[in-house]
Amino acid sequence: MLKHLLTAAAISVASIASAVATAEAQTVKVLILQNDEDELSLQSNNRIQRAVLNVFQQNLHAPAVLSEFGKYGIQGADVYDESIFLDVFSRDPNKRRNKAQLIRTAELAANPVIDVIVLYTLYARAVEDPYIKVPKLLMSLNYEVLDVKSKRYFGGDNLDLTRTGSPLTGCATHLNGTPPDAYCVQELVSTHGERLARDAGNAIALRLAALIGPHYSAAHTGQSGYSDTAGKSDELGGGAATGGHASANGAISADGTIGGDVVNAVTPGHEACPNIPTTFIVTFEGFTPSQMTFLEGNLAQWKCALDLDAVGQSLANASYEYKTKANAAQAMRSIRFILDYMGVHAEIKPQSGNEVLVRAFGLRSN
Repeated sequence: MLKHLLTAAAISVASIASAVATAEAQTVKVLILQNDEDELSLQSNNRIQRAVLNVFQQNLHAPAVLSEFGKYGIQGADVYDESIFLDVFSRDPNKRRNKAQLIRTAELAANPVIDVIVLYTLYARAVEDPYIKVPKLLMSLNYEVLDVKSKRYFGGDNLDLTRTGSPLTGCATHLNGTPPDAYCVQELVSTHGERLARDAGNAIALRLAALIGPHYSAAHTGQSGYSDTAGKSDELGGGAATGGHASANGAISADGTIGGDVVNAVTPGHEACPNIPTTFIVTFEGFTPSQMTFLEGNLAQWKCALDLDAVGQSLANASYEYKTKANAAQAMRSIRFILDYMGVHAEIKPQSGNEVLVRAFGLRSN
């Protein structure tokens, strides 16, 4: 049984690889549709849905995304929506659609033939803070990426705007007895929905590049695909992965700390730390134990850092109280630097208060 499953998975990836492995069309064709089956979700065919769809399309054509695809010789993604079916059928704009209907819609596409379908669901509602009676927007975007031919699941996520909600402001809320304006509410929800779609688009692009790229590259160059010496696997790259030494204007020692100019590259020696000490709650999601060990050995070594305490850990998640005299921008820069040095693809998302979420993307090549 396991052998059959693995064979089926290989065929699934090969089908997409062959779809993009042509001299004329070095792209992957992605169809994006909104799944609004849940009565609690926002219904499609409205201004908010169109704003989110536009950002999906823009983000999958962004320079950073094209750079990832370019490592494998792929020109990028061709992004479509249901407008490609206008000459086949028309839909009832007031009727919600479920997952099975949307997948069937993707299968009907003949020109172009779709490789990957992205199904997303939007949730949004206004709630009143129980303490200060301020209305706040709670919003989330769920998405999943599927191979149209095999229905194989390529990845997905549930993205929240914030964990506590974003205050409604201006004409989107009650002001001096004036009720919220419907246009302003839609504008605010659209803006926040675009942020969620941008984060989702980044993750989707990275996953598709990692999944499809090596097969495309092998088909065109006879090689195994792009190799990133900084470490594209779940383990650390270079000397850090083996506990040895690596040189990048400094050294990673066997205990996982960075020395020399690498630390100074994060916080140059001439840069003072005049800020009031601040404690950030930094949560890392999706990192391996060896990567967390490496991070722990370096967070406390950066200039301006005062203390580091673990407040919760599991196999793939860990939270820390990181006390530092660095301001928020310096702290974010330090985190970005170490992630880049490790070769880890991750998003850094400030949450409410002084909380920071660092979520690693799970990338596969098969």
